Amino acid sequence: MNFEASLQRDAQGKMFIPSTQRPDGSWRPVKYVKEGYVPQDEQDTYRSKGKKWSEGATAIPGYTGPTPKSEERMTNADLAASNKPKLSKNQKKRAKKKEAKKEDEFVIEEITTGITEQVNISKGDELTPGEIEKKKKGIMKKLRAIEDLQAKVDAGEIVPDKDQVAKLSKKKELEKQLKEL
Repeated sequence: MNFEASLQRDAQGKMFIPSTQRPDGSWRPVKYVKEGYVPQDEQDTYRSKGKKWSEGATAIPGYTGPTPKSEERMTNADLAASNKPKLSKNQKKRAKKKEAKKEDEFVIEEITTGITEQVNISKGDELTPGEIEKKKKGIMKKLRAIEDLQAKVDAGEIVPDKDQVAKLSKKKELEKQLKEL
């Protein structure tokens, strides 16, 4: 049905769409419209300049596409690659996450192997005089704390618990380490 043919003018010259009956039997009201009115159903959908340009232009100027002879020459591997099912947006996203996770695990493995190599190297090296002094001071501090604890136990000020007993038992071990340095 032609829309313009259905438009009418009233006595004052205003354009209107006459009332029509709906399929359910009810009537649509009269609708007054301006000159040049086009109903929404008949309006063209909006297309941006870029969209119009891409629809009108070919991807590569002068390229007409593959000829049937070149398609016949495709190898089995090419055919298999072209017949792969297309992945949905979410499937592509999951695949990317999976690949990124694999790469992260690989990087972590490299880092951890580097750390273990550094630790092994540092264990094999000799201690510098400054490091020896630090170790001596630490051992001396622990020995002083053990002697103070032993004095309190001998005086009867405290009854040692299991942690304090373990600390007291380490005295000989610490003295041996001090002699080695």
